Amino acid sequence: MRTWKRRGLLPAAALLALALPLSSSLVLNSTALAAPRITTPEQFFGFPLGTEGKLARWDDLVKYYKLVADKSQKVLYQEIGKTATGQPFPLLTVSSPDNLKKLDRIKESNLRLADPRGLTEAEAKKLTAQSKSVFLLEAAIHSTEVGTAQVIPNILHRLADEKSTTVSEILDNVVLLIIPAQSPDGTKWVGDYFNKTAGTNYARTYPDLYQKYTGHDDNRDWFMITQPETQISVALQNEWKPQVVQNLHQMGNSRGRIFIPPYLSPNDPNIDPITVQQTNSLGMEISRSLTAEGKKGVQWGSTYDYWTPSRQYMTYHGAPRILVEAASAQDLAYTYKSSNGGPIGPQEPDTNFIEPYDQSTWTLAQIVDYLDTAVFGALSNVAKYKTEWLYNFYRTQRNAVDPSADKPFAYVVPAGQRDPFATYELLNTLQTGDVEIEQATSAFTANGKRYEAGSWVIRYAQPYGRFAKTLLEVQRYPDLREYPGGPPQSPYDVTAQTLPMLLGVYVDTVAKPFTASTTPVTKVQPANPAFPGDPGGNGAYLVSPESYGTAMMIAALQKAGAGTFRASAEFSAGGRTYAPGTLIVEPSKAAQTALQEVSRKTGIPVFSVGQAPQVAAEQLKDNTRVGLLRGINNIPGGWMKWLFEQYGIGFNEVVAADFAGDLNAKFDTIVLPAGISRTDIVSGLNRDRYPAEWSWAYGVGEAGWAELRKFVEDGGTLLAIGDSVATARQLASLPITPALPSDEHQFFSPGSILSQRFDTSDPVAWGMRPDTPVWFGEGDQAYTVTGGDVVSSFPKSGEQLQSGWLIGGEHLNGKANIVKHQMGEGLIVTFGSEPTFRTWSRDPSKLLFNAIYHGPSTTVDGAALPGALRG
Repeated sequence: MRTWKRRGLLPAAALLALALPLSSSLVLNSTALAAPRITTPEQFFGFPLGTEGKLARWDDLVKYYKLVADKSQKVLYQEIGKTATGQPFPLLTVSSPDNLKKLDRIKESNLRLADPRGLTEAEAKKLTAQSKSVFLLEAAIHSTEVGTAQVIPNILHRLADEKSTTVSEILDNVVLLIIPAQSPDGTKWVGDYFNKTAGTNYARTYPDLYQKYTGHDDNRDWFMITQPETQISVALQNEWKPQVVQNLHQMGNSRGRIFIPPYLSPNDPNIDPITVQQTNSLGMEISRSLTAEGKKGVQWGSTYDYWTPSRQYMTYHGAPRILVEAASAQDLAYTYKSSNGGPIGPQEPDTNFIEPYDQSTWTLAQIVDYLDTAVFGALSNVAKYKTEWLYNFYRTQRNAVDPSADKPFAYVVPAGQRDPFATYELLNTLQTGDVEIEQATSAFTANGKRYEAGSWVIRYAQPYGRFAKTLLEVQRYPDLREYPGGPPQSPYDVTAQTLPMLLGVYVDTVAKPFTASTTPVTKVQPANPAFPGDPGGNGAYLVSPESYGTAMMIAALQKAGAGTFRASAEFSAGGRTYAPGTLIVEPSKAAQTALQEVSRKTGIPVFSVGQAPQVAAEQLKDNTRVGLLRGINNIPGGWMKWLFEQYGIGFNEVVAADFAGDLNAKFDTIVLPAGISRTDIVSGLNRDRYPAEWSWAYGVGEAGWAELRKFVEDGGTLLAIGDSVATARQLASLPITPALPSDEHQFFSPGSILSQRFDTSDPVAWGMRPDTPVWFGEGDQAYTVTGGDVVSSFPKSGEQLQSGWLIGGEHLNGKANIVKHQMGEGLIVTFGSEPTFRTWSRDPSKLLFNAIYHGPSTTVDGAALPGALRG
């Protein structure tokens, strides 16, 4: 049990503070130490947080944070950005009043320790003695893990109001940054929906994505950094350089009661060993705190590994990631009961599971209590050993900037890449992660290879070279089995993240030192190619198909109403040779404006010729009507929605009501992202369990299923991705058969990058390199084909694995991935693997965009093309 005591009720006069307006988004109380004591969470919300069947709403939580900041000299409230829906993203800063007055100085000391080049050990020791540890606490990352949001008011009140030695030591030695909800939007949606459905027969859990695009994947964004919430948190970490980051989560309710590090193997070798050991030691200290308070069911060394940067940006920036996963309650806020009346979870003690949980029930109140202990256990340790934490942080950073014989000297990104937009996005990703980039001012030689001026150099010996290395290198995940000869030990997430492969950029690893004349890149910018002159009435604009940014060109041209064609064969014009898939665009002012704007954003060059080429082509349908059947709580569809919006693709979501009419009257192409089954379409969301606001996801019945088939037969294009290929097979009896064993002993690809061979003459594969690697994850499939046109397949022999982990690659040999199928007047394209997985897989996204516009297009012969361009 805790040693602190709950305070008595606040005097009625003090409760008037609840109604006082806040004049600024930055609130710091400067009143005297005799200020009124602070309203407790129970007084404010009207119930103890964690009460059965009750959740504090997000709007009320924010009001409470502002109240505490207004009444305490130890708390700052700020709004440091906007969410994906444009709502405020709050930050709480908690420390002693004296520390809050010196935040700039503390931040400056941290930044110096983070980059110790030129810093002597004596100077570092002086800084660590004088400065304060910075601890970042993130809650409500996944919004249905409601206990993590409900515990924050208790933690905040205790720090602001309690007079214990423990709290004083924390406030004196630590600057605590609290993100009370990493997903504010979802925290609001989930809490409001739960409260709104109270007393009804409706399900209490919010049924859809609780981050606008990514849902549960919102913490799989820590290296591509696509979402506003991720960008805010990364910017905060870059600004403060915390020594510890603690993430609060909830897990399934049938295992242990709480997970704390140490993690299960493997550790990414790019995480500094000191960081790994600090993670282990702090995790064990938290476990000790929980056990000392009689909290049983504490588990470590299971389920969660320390591998991928998509979940742990901080570990490559000197801070341990302390993952806390409490078991969940039933239906968010109700008691979970064991099915047999006995104790919940495993009952066999082990080294990493000292005391099994011995009760048959588990409540939200216990979740809140366990999380509270986990947070204070970590804070107390960091406060007590403040100097050691800061000094070890300095040591990790000293290791980072120290050249090492077993590490590469640098990575070189050669100038003149085939895709300037991909090159920009790769460099921008690294720079967002605080990686230093240099650009050569003249040609140089490294490892016997000549690089032209303009090439980029990323040296390993820099504060965040570890982050660059883990993104740029090939991953070799260890072959871990549950037992010798047994099934694979599943990684918690994926095993590969090699950016050059995912984006289609050539990057060279240089082991030995070299010299080059370079200049620091202060801000990565897209290339700035000269825009061509007016091609004249008989001419055309030309855009090569190699960049995945050409999708943005097509989308902009569609919106501008500019006539657009794609060459069906290679051709020469204006002294250049152009590949199949090259955009041939009418010479209008609207086309010029659209192309010029996208070229400026992407760096993709545009060319013009005074005489339009005579080459067979596809004429893209004006205003191609794209439909996205996202499905309820469908994460791949959410990512795809974000991608479409980023690239300006005009689309509408396909909803249940659309199936009641003629789908062809509304859509030219419909995309089924991964995760859409026949049941999702036919049965859909149970209308008896969810109110009419979710009617868009209700089932369409057999009549709707038949309408989808009719859509294709009458000339529509259907794209099925990943495991949704099975849905397309059911719809159309496609002549493809899954080729991979279901037994993980025989085949296992847990999120890896694999070899591929493309028919680049096929319109779906225009712009691809013949050997572009592809993402392949669990649920993806390869096929034996007895009909249709194979667009891509796996090599007939040889090494299939490019990065990550693969068991049984020989089962892929010669099997198909992407296949085109004619059905009546329409077209179905099946993608065995996801070409846009989490939007990490950018280069292969061309495949999806090509297919979207290819199906509804019409053919034009070479002789007719010049006339067609002039309308």
